[in-house]
Amino acid sequence: MNLIIQTILGNLQTLKEKQQITTQKLDTVSLQWFEADRRIIRTTTTGGREIAFRLLREGQRLHHDDVVYLDKQLAIVVQIEPSEVMVLAPPTLPEMARACYEIGNKHTPLFLDGNELLLPFDKPLFEWLQAAGFAPIRQQRRLSEQLRANSAPGVSGGHSHTHDLVGHHHH
Repeated sequence: MNLIIQTILGNLQTLKEKQQITTQKLDTVSLQWFEADRRIIRTTTTGGREIAFRLLREGQRLHHDDVVYLDKQLAIVVQIEPSEVMVLAPPTLPEMARACYEIGNKHTPLFLDGNELLLPFDKPLFEWLQAAGFAPIRQQRRLSEQLRANSAPGVSGGHSHTHDLVGHHHH
């Protein structure tokens, strides 16, 4: 069975709360963070199913726990693999703003996790962040919620996929 995925159905937790996922077997697709916004991804799920993503909408990216396939027997869920990252936890809003601004100028992908900033690990950048007084920490973390500050204007990143449309297609 070769599945072609063109839309994200919603978040695993949300679909469980809405009782759309109850007894289905869960299968996962493991991706690295940098694969999550590729237009076309071909891969195999943990359960051995061939799967191809064709996400045609501009600015659409896969997040951890996104459900990409759902029927009565099966739900396929995206899993973003943890990777080596630099974690910044600016204590105040001005510090956070300064961090975003400074790093944004470097065109490095920036991710938000709660009130921490995460970046893919890069030694020169790590040393630059230390010198700039941000006290970065090196950790294994999952990069999933990317901040889209430094991309093309007019493209809204983050949670622009409309969750309330889920479920109207599958009756």
